[in-house]
Amino acid sequence: MWKTYKYPATCELMKEYTIENGKVDIEKLRSKPLSKKGYIKAHKELVILCHDVFIQYNGGILLVSRKNYPAKEFLWAIGGKIKRGVRLEESLRNKVREECGLKLKDIKELGCARTFFNTDPFGHGKGTDTLNLVYFARGKGKLKLDSFHETPMIVTRENYAEIKNSLHPYIKNFMDLALPLVNEENN
Repeated sequence: MWKTYKYPATCELMKEYTIENGKVDIEKLRSKPLSKKGYIKAHKELVILCHDVFIQYNGGILLVSRKNYPAKEFLWAIGGKIKRGVRLEESLRNKVREECGLKLKDIKELGCARTFFNTDPFGHGKGTDTLNLVYFARGKGKLKLDSFHETPMIVTRENYAEIKNSLHPYIKNFMDLALPLVNEENN
């Protein structure tokens, strides 16, 4: 028997399954963060599974400048690696709280993408390879960036044309999907 989790009005396309008679102790799958040495090895040898979210905030979409590789100094969405044994929505909410202090509501899937970078945050010389589950959500609360991000920018329909061509194609493609979802009165 397989069990599917479907979240009301969230993660509409992505489903999570427990296998083995529907009785998987998901808490057992959680692990402590890898040691730095272990994560550097994984980063060098594996595709890293991430989730990014284009957050509606103050009438537009929040983008931030990254202070580390990959995508250092690029305008980027909030997000990062998915935590093992943590349901997607919970992992995404936790990542957003850690990186920018906001709470999410009305999470919607935008799609998925793979990103390849020559750079990596550890200097191992093998670049960065990520598979990204991409979302849109509405952000609530006070914006407070962590030490890995700076220079928040709220991109609106009005100012998007000015910066569109300077954005990384990954960000540009998902901005094209996210901006039409911005709803001024629900901000």
